Amino acid sequence: MKKIFNILTALLMFTGVASAQKLDRSIQPKPAPAKEIDIKDAKTFVLPNGLKVFVVEDNRAPIVYYSLRLDIKPALEGNKAGLQTLFDDVIGNTTSKRNKEQLSKEIDLIGAYISANSRGGYASGLRKHENKMLELMADMLFNPVFAQDELDLWKDKNKSGLTMIADDPGLINTRVSNTLMYGKNYPNGELETVETMESVTIADLQKFYDTYFAPNVARLVIVGNITEKEAKANAEKYFGSWKKKNVPEAKYTIPQVPVSTKVAMINKDGAPQSTINITYPVNYMIGAPDAAAITVLNHVFGGGMSSRLFKNLRETHSYTYGTYSDISSGELIGSFGLTAGRGGAASVKGAATDSAIYQIIYEMNGMINNPISEQELKDAKAALAGSFGRSISEPSVIANYAVNIDKYKLPKDYYKNYLKRLEAVTVKDIQDAAKKYLKPDNAWIVVVGDKSHAEGLKQFAGDKAVQFYDIEVNPIEAPVAKQVNVSAEQIIDKYVNALGGKTAIEKVDSYKTEGEMSMMGQKVNITQAFKKPNHTAFIVSMGGAAIQKIVFDGAKITMSGMQGEKEITEGEELESMKGSAAVCPEMNYIKNGYKLTVKGVEQVNDKDAYVMEVVKGKSVKIEYYDVESGLKVKEVSTSEGPQGATQQITELGDYKVVDGLKFPFAIKQNAGGMAMDITITKVEINKPIDASVF
Repeated sequence: MKKIFNILTALLMFTGVASAQKLDRSIQPKPAPAKEIDIKDAKTFVLPNGLKVFVVEDNRAPIVYYSLRLDIKPALEGNKAGLQTLFDDVIGNTTSKRNKEQLSKEIDLIGAYISANSRGGYASGLRKHENKMLELMADMLFNPVFAQDELDLWKDKNKSGLTMIADDPGLINTRVSNTLMYGKNYPNGELETVETMESVTIADLQKFYDTYFAPNVARLVIVGNITEKEAKANAEKYFGSWKKKNVPEAKYTIPQVPVSTKVAMINKDGAPQSTINITYPVNYMIGAPDAAAITVLNHVFGGGMSSRLFKNLRETHSYTYGTYSDISSGELIGSFGLTAGRGGAASVKGAATDSAIYQIIYEMNGMINNPISEQELKDAKAALAGSFGRSISEPSVIANYAVNIDKYKLPKDYYKNYLKRLEAVTVKDIQDAAKKYLKPDNAWIVVVGDKSHAEGLKQFAGDKAVQFYDIEVNPIEAPVAKQVNVSAEQIIDKYVNALGGKTAIEKVDSYKTEGEMSMMGQKVNITQAFKKPNHTAFIVSMGGAAIQKIVFDGAKITMSGMQGEKEITEGEELESMKGSAAVCPEMNYIKNGYKLTVKGVEQVNDKDAYVMEVVKGKSVKIEYYDVESGLKVKEVSTSEGPQGATQQITELGDYKVVDGLKFPFAIKQNAGGMAMDITITKVEINKPIDASVF
């Protein structure tokens, strides 16, 4: 039937359009002047149980921040990969003294933020509520109850998230890149799967807690309106009875860069875009002598909208909405990689996959072979100084500094002198850092996209070969699409007949569907309506109140919601709506000027499906039609907005007959890392629709 309006687009489109008019994201804001660095030294002491305590007095506000950090290197999780993820989800929800509801209520009453996780925990709140806050924090840390119902709940959520990865190119790339770079036998490279997540038990969580939670491998940082004497009294009262223990320390083989660049590809048939990453481990730890030069190097190369990478790929070549670099320090090993600026791998136009990679490598070599300009150096220093000055107002940042100074044996004035080290960086230092840390000839190039781009990627590999992988990072043979002797017209005709036939479809003057889904723990209702000739309405409501409404009257789109009202009278969204405003828009594809190309046959939910590319103007969709039934089972489209391009995947299932026509009653949607399951509860055909809907 008529394409179900993309719920994620509906919820995000209005705010995106509105914000785009207020903010020009092509213009980088001027950096604020750096504040004078005034970082107080941490006063330190050690409790008899071995707990190291660091106190940083900050009297600017009546707030106090406690951060407990475990300095541990847990062993590999193996067939229980995901254990720590589940541990983070479950610990702190229930204690031997309080159930989940009691904890939440007591925390809310004092307006505090309290959390526990596999690496410790934190608490932040008003000084006047300090004792209650610490009592709750200690209860969560030292009296946890790992409840089976909580574990089951979070298993289901995490397993759902894992299954979502298969439909998200950015998540796939991140997953594969990490595993290829670090290896499956290194913590950062281990793969969580539905099977390994399911194997985790309550006993596993308890064993992790009993093994690694110990004061003698922990640091407690206290920042805020508090004296050393007061802090010591609190530390002794709430953390002094914590018993020390022998904690094992795992040993790992440190990952190495490839001898020559390797190209890995994960096939996504028909994907209009490719996600790309160039990544490898780097020998970069906190406190490295050239840390300031590395920071400037990354800023100039790909650290923001003024960077060489951004200007080349977006402004000069229009390959992407934004591609950035990241050179990160690590406890054992650092890393180099690309991002889209908001997480995940960089996304580029599919046709420009090899060209984009060529330009990235070109810019890397440019940094290596040629000195940057004095102006680039000056601008980078100004931006980084401003960013640092703003960051030191955060208690969590100050806590990190205190821990790092102790953990990595840094000079006490290490962070106080940050600006001095930054200012001392020279053009030569940047080029030296580029030669050391930029390795275009010793990298993993990971691409998630259509297999047709593989030939163009061979030029970047040291062995002139592209290795294909599945999402579990197992090497596979290069996929070959099944060729079929069927036309797009035949696929559409079979689909129309499967729905109920052209005659039955043309008899529909109006219809309305009602459905529901869960969002942030609350039930969300979704209503979609159609009325001839081309009026459509889409309404999202919660608790009986509409939070988003989109109406198309044949000429314009009216969007209303919590952020006001907006009309769209031109542009790609309007043209797309015009094309889909019908009971069965697929029936009119050819008449409306869509270009249809059959790409072959692929597996969708273990069944063969015809793959058809649907193009009109800038709009590109890949539609999948079940070979046996003829019904549409999947649709992949790409929408572009102020924040860049987002791929939306819609899966359709559980078709049921209503008055002679089939409608999908189960709809799964995934976009930008968000997944939503929609269940249709009611379909009405040719019944009166209240005028207020439109």
